[in-house]
Amino acid sequence: MIFSLFLKGGPIMFLLLLCSILGVYIVAERILFFNFHFKEADKSIDIVKKKLMTDGINETLQMLRTKRNIVLRSMYQAIRLSSKEHYEISDGIKEAVYLQIPKIERLMSVLSSIITVAPILGLTGTVLGLMDIFNVISGGGIGDASLLSSGIAEALITTVTGLLIVVPFIFVFQYLTQKIEEYIMLIERTCYDIIAFCNHNSAVKQ
Repeated sequence: MIFSLFLKGGPIMFLLLLCSILGVYIVAERILFFNFHFKEADKSIDIVKKKLMTDGINETLQMLRTKRNIVLRSMYQAIRLSSKEHYEISDGIKEAVYLQIPKIERLMSVLSSIITVAPILGLTGTVLGLMDIFNVISGGGIGDASLLSSGIAEALITTVTGLLIVVPFIFVFQYLTQKIEEYIMLIERTCYDIIAFCNHNSAVKQ
């Protein structure tokens, strides 16, 4: 049933299927990425603070140097900035945040493009279907129900498919955009927190 409807939608359906697969991949990849880097951010911060108190700044930097986790990388940069002047700290934190933004926003522009393109592809399929209908009519086949229904099916199915693809992606895109803003704020807040911890906690070993 579904496969037959897919075929009736014409060649545009393959492009819509590609958009759907790519969109699902991006959403899954972003969710896994965010879980890996931010799910246990509070736990990571506590571990680093304990490390600073027990082993000192130099040992903590050695531990964090090779870490790939964004929160840990941000804390590494923050600890290095902790002995700097105030203006250097502010500029350093901005730089540390900006360095992570491309990683956090990766593929979001592609998802945005899919949201824009999918309805357009659906409308393109509608136009192609209408063209088939007009071709049937102009060829004197107005009484041929099978040819007319084929064009009508292509016109309707592609439009509906484009909308079915784009609507859930719009909500997911808004959700991911909100999470990205939260994570960027988390990185900045973590940097300031670690710097304050290093500078105002006498238990931190140099």
